[in-house]
Amino acid sequence: MHSALAIGDRCGRETEPGKLGVCIRDLETEEELQPGDVVLLGLCNEQGVVANGGRPGAAQGPKAFRKAFFRLDAACLGPLRFWDAGDVPADAPYQAFLDAASTTVSACVRRGALPIVVGGGHDCSYGNYLGLCDALGEAPAVIAVDAHLDMRPTHEPSSGNPFFRMLEHGLPGGQLVEVGLVPWVNAQRHRQYGEARGAQLHFLEPGLAWASVDQVEQALGHFQSQGRRVLVTFDLDAFEAAHAPGVSAVNPWGLTADAGLAMAQIFGACPAVACLDLMELAPPLDPDGRTSRFAAFLVAAFLEARQRAK
Repeated sequence: MHSALAIGDRCGRETEPGKLGVCIRDLETEEELQPGDVVLLGLCNEQGVVANGGRPGAAQGPKAFRKAFFRLDAACLGPLRFWDAGDVPADAPYQAFLDAASTTVSACVRRGALPIVVGGGHDCSYGNYLGLCDALGEAPAVIAVDAHLDMRPTHEPSSGNPFFRMLEHGLPGGQLVEVGLVPWVNAQRHRQYGEARGAQLHFLEPGLAWASVDQVEQALGHFQSQGRRVLVTFDLDAFEAAHAPGVSAVNPWGLTADAGLAMAQIFGACPAVACLDLMELAPPLDPDGRTSRFAAFLVAAFLEARQRAK
């Protein structure tokens, strides 16, 4: 278990005074963690994206995220201690990504730390879910911000199946909430499957995208009142291409950056959130680095709200 948290490369460290990069500690063993700590893990996996017919590039997501995130001002951390567990490299076997996510998330949560996982295909979120199941002894609630249902009925590598796999594993449908869904890019059979399982599926309507923020706040409040811990997962393709062009499936219409940042603050302020992930950042499709910076802003907004809530 001890070596499992020292995953691999830790690239993109910023050394300029006052930047986040100088505040980051390299994590070697779980014994270093204290309650309230934050741990970053990168999953350089795009095998599921390619298998699902998506545009490749997500394997480079963690490195680009670090480069953007570590250049931000350190003030958003406040007194929080931030650790870097490194990346699972792109040439790792597929199951290694799920196993590393599960092991690391479980170890962090059992010690009272918060894991932040950056990918990588959205199928990697299934590993985060398994880690929470292990640490909590029960399934977490899941709130997903995504343009797609990701309920493709397969257990094979696919960026389109994480919520199918969670539901088939035993996640009660009422504990899954998806917001930001685009109605025209989701198969009716996947929607019917989710509805039959009792999942709460919130589809966007033109001119009403900000309603997603209210849906997130209501769902999170409900789960917190039930004593549920929550996995929050952002698929960056939920956001309009103007804000997030560097994703596997580019989205001409979706959530705005402003709505995303508002959601991140809501999530960060809530102690029920046990794990945060951001998936499908694809730097080769992001020539000006806009999507990487937006992903970094989402985490900064989350952390700033978290340290203010303490």
